[in-house]
Parts: sequence; C-alpha cells; structure tokens
Amino acid sequence: MYDIDRLNDQKGYLENKFWVSPYNYDRNINAAPTSKRIALHDVTLRDGEQTFGVAYSIADRVRIAEALSELGVARIEAGMPIVSKENREGIKQVVDLDLDCEVTVLVRANPLDIDLAVDCGIKTVVLEHCMNPYLNETGYHLEKSHVIERCVDSVSYAKEKGLNVVFMGWDTTRCDDLDYLKDTYVTLSQECKPDSIVLVDTFGVASPRTAGYLVKTVKQWIPEIAVEYHNHNEFGLANAGVLEAISAGADVVHTAINGLGERTGNAATEEVAAMLEILLGVETGIDLERLMDTSVLVENITNRSVPMNKPIVGRGLFDMETGIGIDLIRKMGGKGFDMATSSMLPSVVGQPPGRVVLGKNSGRASVEYFLDKHELAATPDQLDAIVEQVKFEGRLQRALLSDVQFLSICEKVL
Repeated sequence: MYDIDRLNDQKGYLENKFWVSPYNYDRNINAAPTSKRIALHDVTLRDGEQTFGVAYSIADRVRIAEALSELGVARIEAGMPIVSKENREGIKQVVDLDLDCEVTVLVRANPLDIDLAVDCGIKTVVLEHCMNPYLNETGYHLEKSHVIERCVDSVSYAKEKGLNVVFMGWDTTRCDDLDYLKDTYVTLSQECKPDSIVLVDTFGVASPRTAGYLVKTVKQWIPEIAVEYHNHNEFGLANAGVLEAISAGADVVHTAINGLGERTGNAATEEVAAMLEILLGVETGIDLERLMDTSVLVENITNRSVPMNKPIVGRGLFDMETGIGIDLIRKMGGKGFDMATSSMLPSVVGQPPGRVVLGKNSGRASVEYFLDKHELAATPDQLDAIVEQVKFEGRLQRALLSDVQFLSICEKVL
C-alpha cells in the first residue's frame, strides 16, 4: 500500500522536511561526490559587487559578511583591495570581526595587490591570472613561458608573505590547449604549491559535462592539490556545472547570494546549498533555515529584486493558486502527506508557510478553502457561480484577488 508509512522508509523523503526523487540517492545513477562535505566559497562581496549597478558601502560589506558567517559559509571573498581605499577599509573591518569562517580577497598576479592584502590583515588570497592563451598573447602580450613564470613568482611571493594561496586561472574553459593548462598547473604544484587551484568558467560557456571533465583531468595532473570550481550562468547551467564538478571531485565551489555576479551572475549560494543538502545528502555547513533571511538582506542592500518564483528564496514560491493543487493538499494533508505539491516544507529554507491564493487558475477546492476561512456556506450552484466570477476577475485584472475582493464576490452571489 502506498501510504505514509511506506514513504517514510524511502530515501529522498524526510518527514517534515522534504520529498524528492529517491533515484538521486542511487549511486548507479548519480555518482557520489568524492568528499562528504563540500565547502562553499561565497563571492557576494566581490563578484557580487561586479553586478552592474551594485556598490557596497563599508557598512554594507560588514553586514553582509556577518550574515554569511552566520549562514555557515566556509569562506568569504571580502573584496578586491586594489579597487579602492573604501574597499580596503571595508575588508579590514570584516577581518576585525573575527568571523567563524575564512576571509579572503581577490588579488592579481602582482606584488602590489598582494602587499595590499597583507595590509588589510588577510591570511588567504585568491590569486588570479588568465588561462586563455589567446587573451594572454593578444591582450597581454604574454607567451606561455611568461605566464608560468609570472604565476610562479606571484604565488611564491604571496607564500613568502605568509599567505595561503588559492590560485584562480580565469577563462580556463576556453583554453583549447590542455598542455598549456597542464604545464602551468603542474609547474605551480612543483615549484610553489598553491593550497588549491580554481578552474573557472568565466563566461559561462562550458557544458556541465565539460566542467566535470576538466575537474577530473586537472585532479589527475595534480592529485596532491585541492581543486575548486567557479562559474557563471550565461546559459542557465551554473548549478548543473557545479553538480558535475563536485561529482568529478571538486572540494570547493564558488557561489553568490541571489546569484549575483558579473553579467548573468554566479551559481546562487542558496540554490547550491539546498541542492547539495536536499537532493544529494551532501553536507555544506550551511544553515538552510537562514537562507531566506540572508537573501532578503542582500536583496535590500543591492536593490536587486528577487523574482517571486526564484528557486529556494522566491517570495511566492510556496503559494498555490491552481484548483487541482489545492484539492490535493486538502486530500493528502489529512493522510500525513504534508508535501503533496512541493519538494519541501517552506520552513526548511526559512520561508513562511505557503498561502492559498485566488486567481484565474482557482477551482472549487480553492473557493471552498476561502469559504471555510471566512465561515461562509454556499450551495453547489452558488459555489460554481463564485468560482466563475473569481476566474473572470483573475483574468481581467491579471493579478491575484484579495480577501476583500473575494468577499465582495460572495456578497453578490450569496
């Protein structure tokens, strides 16, 4: 019998939390990540600020950093010291908070950037250099040997300053010469040993399978060094790329709250955390119940509205308008199925309870719900008349109906 007792024994279902596909947990279908815990490196304060029109004050930077630490993010990229004096002051204040996470900054392969990071009190830097040979030769006039020499010298200099170094080779995915990448990364691992290597899909042009292939390939070249993955969302594939990268062995993935970031943005912190924790059972250290609060904070500070139906943190994500959905909720809820029409309970990600709403898609079950709510009774013919009027008004107004509008319709019909 397909009852709640049977469902309680299934993987993919956790009472009062979520109900997802049991096939997610079949390792013949989905490869298990090589690590039981995936760290999130949040770039809201750096790549997020590169979102067009977004600028943080010192107070903004500090408040967001506090929220990210409380959320459980493993590493925060607090900014880029070379950008401005205000940026540096904000980074210093974040460092002074002594947060329960690693605080890092982005620096170029340049001693000046590294010195500025040290002045800010930073212990870990993300040191970047282009890995696209076409851009290096034409844009920067650098042959491969010069690129390698520059990267080795910069990582070595940062190490001499006592810093942990995350080497970030940007535009990795458009490099069509694997030997170019291999020579660079192997030389780095042998001569100066960065703490980790970040593979970067800077322009969001890698398919998910490509992301996994590159992570796996680089890990074979430098098995002693951790590999991270950073991407953008040009084709709506950022999350899928993250999944493939993790399945291939990436230990850290880079994300931003609300999917902020240059152009189409980065993979969204809230989506990646929920995806890994709920769909795959992989620990991230993220307190999922704080996702909504953090999203709203960043939304308000950046003045970037989150769509109502955005995954995980959309304000209307758990509301239900369709009559069929409402009918199922009413029938299944009484049998213990609290997630008949959703993947999880709203509280799992810090959302308030979902609402039944009225509009052009409403049916008899929806109207019966609102009649019960307002302690009103209607004959079958009256019920049909109210349903038709609700649908008509929903189509006419192209919006949901308020309780006042519903009661006005009831007054006319009843």
